Amino acid sequence: MDTATDIDIITATIPEFRRLSGISHSRICELLDRGEIESVHIGARWLIIIDSYRRLIERRRAADAK
Repeated sequence: MDTATDIDIITATIPEFRRLSGISHSRICELLDRGEIESVHIGARWLIIIDSYRRLIERRRAADAK
């Protein structure tokens, strides 16, 4: 992935998402299992929906601010 366009992406494979977020594979799986982030299956690939990660971050920030 080209870092100049990373901000414009809407989905990422798990390895790409790991690189972008700094979250471990096992933690990503936990977030997916709990429905905290979303994914979509296209062809043979599972893609993380980046907006769902942004929403998770906003929820966590709001909770931390309380």
